[in-house]
Amino acid sequence: MRRLFPRLSTSAAHATEGEAVQLLPSLPRCLMLSHLEPDGPVRLDGVKLSLTELMGIELDSAKLGAFAGMLNACDFPLQLLVRQHPPDLARLRRALEQAQPPTLPPRTRAAADSQRRLLAELEHRDGILDRRFYAICEEQHAAELRSLLARSGLSVHPISGEVLERVMIACALGGSPAERSDDPVEVMINRRDIRIGTRHARSLHLAKWPRSLAPGFLQQLMATGAPMDLALHLGPIPAEQAARQLEWQKVRFESARSLSFRRGRTLSPEAEIALEDVSRLRDDVQRGRERLFHASLSLTLHADELTLLTELSQRASAHFAASLGKLDALPFRQREGLVSTQPLALNAVATWRTLDTSSVARCFPFSPPDLDTRSGALYGIDLRACAPIVYDPWDGSHLNANTAVLARSGSGKSFATKLGVLRNLCRGVVPYVIDPEGEYADLARATGGRVLSPGAAGQGMNPFVLDQDDPEELLLRIGSLRRLIEVMVGERLSIERRAALDHALAGYYAQARGRTGFADFYAFLSENDPEQLAKLLRPFATGSLRHLLSDEGADLLHHEAPVTVFDLRLLESELRPAAAMVCTETVWAAAARDPKPRLLVVDEVWSIMQHPEGAAFMVSMAKRARKHQLGLQFITQDVQDLLAEDTSRTITGHSGRALLQNAAFKLLLQQDAAVSTAVGEAFDLPPDLQRWLLSCPRGDGLLLARGERFPIRVEATAEETELIEWRPGGHGAAQ
Repeated sequence: MRRLFPRLSTSAAHATEGEAVQLLPSLPRCLMLSHLEPDGPVRLDGVKLSLTELMGIELDSAKLGAFAGMLNACDFPLQLLVRQHPPDLARLRRALEQAQPPTLPPRTRAAADSQRRLLAELEHRDGILDRRFYAICEEQHAAELRSLLARSGLSVHPISGEVLERVMIACALGGSPAERSDDPVEVMINRRDIRIGTRHARSLHLAKWPRSLAPGFLQQLMATGAPMDLALHLGPIPAEQAARQLEWQKVRFESARSLSFRRGRTLSPEAEIALEDVSRLRDDVQRGRERLFHASLSLTLHADELTLLTELSQRASAHFAASLGKLDALPFRQREGLVSTQPLALNAVATWRTLDTSSVARCFPFSPPDLDTRSGALYGIDLRACAPIVYDPWDGSHLNANTAVLARSGSGKSFATKLGVLRNLCRGVVPYVIDPEGEYADLARATGGRVLSPGAAGQGMNPFVLDQDDPEELLLRIGSLRRLIEVMVGERLSIERRAALDHALAGYYAQARGRTGFADFYAFLSENDPEQLAKLLRPFATGSLRHLLSDEGADLLHHEAPVTVFDLRLLESELRPAAAMVCTETVWAAAARDPKPRLLVVDEVWSIMQHPEGAAFMVSMAKRARKHQLGLQFITQDVQDLLAEDTSRTITGHSGRALLQNAAFKLLLQQDAAVSTAVGEAFDLPPDLQRWLLSCPRGDGLLLARGERFPIRVEATAEETELIEWRPGGHGAAQ
């Protein structure tokens, strides 16, 4: 029995001149770790290592080719490590609790608490795993390895400091990186397993490799859902040595064939195939298309009970047996197996198999992709990686915070959107919703927000106010207001009138003093209006729509509610685009004055996009939103119309696709068969995903982010569902 103390302390015993060494773990020497330095671990033999975390990517032939090219350029040994374990979401739960606004109503606070309970439940749910990918090599080769990995299309993140400390402890204990613990942990090494604390581990080694490897064959092993650490050790063989070995094998096979001919016999089919393989591989090695590697694959399985550990071991053995491979149980060598799956670039099992580049590339371990950034809100469960999907659109790591939701009616798009609004609200994001059907009103009232009905007395808005100290903002706002007025009047103005309107807006803001508004602009326009534009705007000044652009209601710029819903259901359909643009411009004015994380949801965005001026306005908004930390989320069930191209409109004919291109996140829920082909072509979806989107259950869909595809299931708690559920005819105050 050995005791393992995960507590890390400072030591100067290994310090070199001018360099402070810290984080000396009290680990048993059998784990072959001497100490930790801030930028990497040091083995007992004095070799310093470097750890690099890699983000998973979706596997295809192009990525396999890029990975094979990286292997051909690698001239030093390395270790590729895959760790999948139940997630540790304690830090995320604490971050959500700290970010929660203190003024949330009781029911909203209960919903926020239920989200944190859901995160805690996911840590113990069967099949939910946290998968991480690492590359380990000696320190002197770290920069070259990261460069090769980056050129092959992988996202590279060096590990150091506290993160390195947590990773090393997690690898030793068999779990996901968590907080430091000062509690000692007992380690007992048995004949066929190791007990680490209260958990059990069993190390296995691939003794007999399959003759041929299919792309993604390790993914199928990881898809079994077993907590494991899987290590692939690679040692490149110099080309000259590899060519000599292959030439010697070729001569041996040819000699055997010649001897068989002399005896009147033919070479066995297996020997003929081997001779052909050796000849082909020798030519490829000499031409530089292939190279040879010493390869070794080990895995360590983890479970809370020995019976479950045995079941997982049998499942892993069956996976390799199906491809004519065989796992070695490593009796009396469990320590060597455990060390081989530690991030130490050390194959303690000391058993190798010679593989060519193509075979190693088919072991591609960095898939499937994972979208768990450990910050933000929970958006769903990844159906393929069996991991939580957690991200923060406003953390700066994404192109922007915009999201597109495309789905047929009844697929759950409104539910998913309202769930995202609620969860972001509970962590301090200020949501606004342009609601054409009144579906979000109950949610706003229940969460302490407000519901505004544009056009009603006392609820007017003022998109004309802006920060005049920013000349760039002034120029952009004049263009937006010009397009807004064109939508308001219901026609595209002539060139002369557009020029006159632009001149009037510029002149108005040049002499405006103090608070600006539509009434002041209308009065200015009436006095300086050679094109008689004021007559077109008369309904908004003195007619039935005079309350739309008045400033009688609450001032959004100074008194923001936790959530604001613009309820447009009382307006006629032809007036909704203008009202929606007024609401959007008002939110933009608030974002420009005080940049902070805000979310603007535009439901049924096609009602605005069908007008050329509205389409140009939305595309401009999507491009500019990131500047002021505004996330634009637009929803439509008219997918075909959004993706259609109108060549008669040279500027706005591709506006729907331009809007999608400026959304870092796209959520595709269940699609209609009539538009599945258009959706597949627009988002480059393979046929199997197109078919899946036709029949996936309500609430399931495909999230496109960071250039990857994530099959997602939206999951809400009972408290959250009670707040966001809406049924036709259910308008009114929250219950």
